[in-house]
Amino acid sequence: MGRAERDARLEKLKQATEQWADKRLKQYQDRVAFNKALLKGRTGSERLAHANVQAGSELVVNAISEFLSI
Repeated sequence: MGRAERDARLEKLKQATEQWADKRLKQYQDRVAFNKALLKGRTGSERLAHANVQAGSELVVNAISEFLSI
C-alpha cells in the first residue's frame, strides 16, 4: 500500500465526514426552525385564548348587568 492510496482514502474520508457534518447541521437547523415556529404558534394561540376569555367575561358581565337592571 503506497502513500498515494492512503492519501486517496484519507481524502474520501474527509469528504464523507464533511458531507455527514453538513447533513447533520442542516437537520439541527431544521429542528430549530420547526421548534421556533411551534413556539410562535403556541404564543399566538395563547393570545387568542386570552382574547376569547376576556371577550367571554365581558359578555357575562354585560348579561348580568342587563338582568339586574330589569
